Parts: sequence; C-alpha cells; structure tokens
Amino acid sequence: MFCNRWSRNLAKLVVLVACGLILAATSGSPASWAQNPQVQGPAGQYPPGQFPPNRPQPVAAQCQSALADRVSADARRRVTLSLDTQNSYPVGNGRQGLRGRLRYGIGGPNSWRTATYDCVVNLPQNRVERATYSPPASSSGWPGPGGPGPGGPGGPAVGNYPKVRVDTSGRGSFNGGVAANVKITRGFVNSTGRPSVSLRGSNFMITFYGIVERTDGNREFTMRITGSDRGDAQGRADVRLNRDRNEVEMINVNGRMGRNSFTGNFNRN
Repeated sequence: MFCNRWSRNLAKLVVLVACGLILAATSGSPASWAQNPQVQGPAGQYPPGQFPPNRPQPVAAQCQSALADRVSADARRRVTLSLDTQNSYPVGNGRQGLRGRLRYGIGGPNSWRTATYDCVVNLPQNRVERATYSPPASSSGWPGPGGPGPGGPGGPAVGNYPKVRVDTSGRGSFNGGVAANVKITRGFVNSTGRPSVSLRGSNFMITFYGIVERTDGNREFTMRITGSDRGDAQGRADVRLNRDRNEVEMINVNGRMGRNSFTGNFNRN
C-alpha cells in the first residue's frame, strides 16, 4: 500500500513539474521576442531597403536615372549625378513627386555643378512622367575631350544633319503608355540646338529628344531617342523634310517609355 501511495504521489509530482516547465516557456516567449523583435510589415511588403525582383524601383532611383539621362544629353557627355536632397510631395492620381538639389559632373568634385530638380513618377505605371532641372547643363567648360556627340551618351553622333526649326500640318497617330490611339495633326522638328521631334493633336503633344546618328546630309536623319518631355524614353525617330527644308514631310517614332512601348507617325498633307 505504501508503494502504491508513493507511485501516485510521484505521478502527481511529474505532472506538476511538466506544467511548470510549460508555463515557464510560455512566459519567456514575450521576453525573447522583445530582445529579438521581428519587423513585420503588411502582407506582401518587403523589409526596408529590400525590393523584390521585377517590381517597381524606388521613386528616387527612377528620378535619378531619368535626370542623369537628361543632364547628359544637355552636357553632351555622360555625367555622374547625385540627388543631394530629396523632398517628396503628393501629386494625386497615383503619382508621387520628388524635388530638391542635385550635383553632377564627370571628374573630381571640383568639376561638379549644382542644380535644382523636380520629378514626378507614375507609381501604377512605374515610369517617370516629368524630370526637369535648372539651370540647364552646358556642353562647354568641361575638363578633357568632348563627349560622344550632341544629345548625350552613346554615340557615335553625326554633325552634318540639317539644322532646322519647322512644323507642318498633316495626319498621323500616336499610341503608347501616355496616350492611346491619338490622332496627330501636326509634326515638329527642331534640330537647331538639342535635336527634338514633336507630335501634336487632339489636345495632346509629346516631344522626344535625342542624338542624330545617321543623315543623308541633306533632308533626312535618324535620331536615337534618349528622353522626352513626359519622362524617360528610349527609341528611334526617323525624319524627312521637303526639298526646301522648310516643311516636315515625315516623322516616325518608336521605342519604350518605362515598361510601355510606343509608336507614332506623321505625314504631310
């Protein structure tokens, strides 16, 4: 009988010890969590500083890339660019603005120049809609030899293309990320400074900038698109003038703006 009573007491003691261990482990969990907190954001969100592949880039990274292309085009050489200050502001309709001061240069810090910038990114479409800065970069006064040619990085560029500033009525169309199936009624060519072509119609206008890479030396040239007034753009523009070079006969553009492709054309009436 004594052995039976001892066995029952031992069993109770084992149960009590087990319960005590469980309670100790449970009460210790919050303390260990506090010492090693886990940062948990909303579902689908990555930790700060980490971004999933094939997902939108941070607004500052998109603006910096677009501004670097634009400044390089104006400076006629590839520059390194840094956003010294970044002040965000809401724009509405899924757009985010960023403004501040930037620096750019090609060599040591003594050759770097400063400017203010303003940039707007369309977040749902993951593209830069506007990237402007002031004062504009100059192609002169840089150390070392000149850049690859007019318009920006990449070359080789040519210099014997027709230097004109003309616009002509006609017909055409534009379709891309910023507009769908727009009827174009006027084409513009301005190659007197920074080469550009523009298409206008139906309360819509878009201008592409770039580098003239091929020309017949008379009235035709091909421009590699390096930017636009609506944000980052890459592609090609083919231009043909009339024989007197005072009217636009044809403009064809195609390329990409962010993740979206675009095509456009214009022909004189």
